[in-house]
Amino acid sequence: MPELPEVEGYKIYIDHTVLHKTITSFECRDNRLLKSPKTDFERHLIGHEFTETQRIGKYLFIKTSGDKTLVMHFGMTGRPNYYKEKEDRPKFGHIVLSFENGFHFAFENKRKFGWWDLTDSIETYKTERKLSDDARDLSLENFKTSLSLRKTFIKAVLMDQSVAAGVGNWMADEILYQAQVHPMKKVSDMSAQDIEHVFDAMKNVIEVSIANDAHHPDFPEDFLIHRRKEGETCFHTNAGIQKIKVGGRSTYFSPKWQVLD
Repeated sequence: MPELPEVEGYKIYIDHTVLHKTITSFECRDNRLLKSPKTDFERHLIGHEFTETQRIGKYLFIKTSGDKTLVMHFGMTGRPNYYKEKEDRPKFGHIVLSFENGFHFAFENKRKFGWWDLTDSIETYKTERKLSDDARDLSLENFKTSLSLRKTFIKAVLMDQSVAAGVGNWMADEILYQAQVHPMKKVSDMSAQDIEHVFDAMKNVIEVSIANDAHHPDFPEDFLIHRRKEGETCFHTNAGIQKIKVGGRSTYFSPKWQVLD
């Protein structure tokens, strides 16, 4: 599933392709992918331009020259695709915009878990969905405040979008591996130093991921992502990587590197 680094890449792609071009048509093959009526998308997109983008966690907001802002969520397999010829429309491009310059923009969505919505206010949308500040912009103070209100396992808390918007499953595993914190350590048992280590690791994992275009093979050698599989060996200890469930999600960690006190 696209997480913060992948969606940041999509944001950059969209910034360099579809901004400041007049939209001439809107097509959707499956209206279940739309959180607002199709007629609303036609009315608020056609004849307008995209002016700027903003990402909060896994949500991408695209402001228009009209009254509405387009909201994209990429689900498990969503991705943007800007192309010229109609016949180049991707197979799973279920939503397509066309522009005055003759180019098209497809929202590829193979498994149809991605969706589009419209909003009047990004801040209101953020509040209604209880999103924290984007994890990349999150302050240590706000992070500590969010954690102080929770007592469950740190892995589950990290994936709570009201705590660190944009952090998903593989990122949470990587952050805790880099911070040398066990995923089942309870937040209430964490020291101030533990919390700071997790925060610093989160910021580092985000920046490394974005710098490498979320292309995992290019990540540093000591990143868990290269060995995030049961039976693989820990970079630091050569012990076997273990798989458990935390908060209903598959979780990978190194028991000798991430010791549960």
